[in-house]
Amino acid sequence: MVRAKKFSTEEIYLQTHNLLINKGYEKFSFSLLAKSLDVSRAAIYKYYTNKDDLINDYLIRQMNQMMDDFNQMKWSNDYSEQFDQLFELIFKYRETHLLSNEIPNKLTISPEKQKQKADVSADIHNHFIKYIQQFIQTGKQNGYIKKEIPDSLIVGIIFHSINIPDHSDLNPQERARFIKMIIKNGIIENPK
Repeated sequence: MVRAKKFSTEEIYLQTHNLLINKGYEKFSFSLLAKSLDVSRAAIYKYYTNKDDLINDYLIRQMNQMMDDFNQMKWSNDYSEQFDQLFELIFKYRETHLLSNEIPNKLTISPEKQKQKADVSADIHNHFIKYIQQFIQTGKQNGYIKKEIPDSLIVGIIFHSINIPDHSDLNPQERARFIKMIIKNGIIENPK
């Protein structure tokens, strides 16, 4: 018999994240979640009545956490270091971004919850786009970024670098480091 124990919403979200990454939306269940938390399914139902509301709340919380991390960042004055900070923040939430693109159309949630998630997502997207566009303009004005490269292409490359399929044996930090290196320096050793 599963023992009764106290657990927090934070623990539910952490295990939800792990299960969604490792098992996927279709295989995610309260039974698996209860097992990973070492609690009964009934204990989870005290927090959530269905998996879609849980997953939606988890995604909203992750997006809000990303925004909090962005707003609390102690941004460097060095342009290259600032790029590193931005890139590390984006990659820190890579899995959440991938889940939020894959899952929402599958969720059966109330129109109010759909609107709430859409609003949070749009706010974060707009905030990051605005920051990245300003970052690019500063880089071009100060000679860090080639002026002939269209801003929209640079934004797309930075934003969508987290969507590059992973066929490597690299850990997430190494992978992010190499992608960042390619974006900053290209792949040619000694360009002519």
